[in-house]
Amino acid sequence: MDKFLDLAGIPLLLFVILVYYAIRLRITGDSTIIRGKDKGPLKDEKMYVKQAAGLMLFLAAASLLMMVLLFWNVRVAIAEIVVCILALGFMWKRMNDKYGEQG
Repeated sequence: MDKFLDLAGIPLLLFVILVYYAIRLRITGDSTIIRGKDKGPLKDEKMYVKQAAGLMLFLAAASLLMMVLLFWNVRVAIAEIVVCILALGFMWKRMNDKYGEQG
C-alpha cells in the first residue's frame, strides 16, 4: 500500500481537486471560482464555465492516466502529462479567446 501511495498519491490528489472544482464550477456557474473577482465581464459566461469545467475534467482524466502509466514507465507518464498540459494550455487559450473577456 505504501508503494501505491508513493507512486499514485500526487496524481490522485490532483484528480480529486480537479474533479471537485469542475463539478463546483458546473453546478454554480460562477466563473469567479477560476477567474477571480477583479476581472471584467465575459462574452459568454455560460459557455466559458461549461468549457472550463470540461477542460478541468480533461486534465483530471490525464492525471488518472498518468497514475496508471507511473506503474509501467515513469518517463512515459511524465511525457504524457506534459503533452496533456500543453494541449490544455492551447485549448484554454482558444476557449478564452472565444468566450473570455470582452474588449
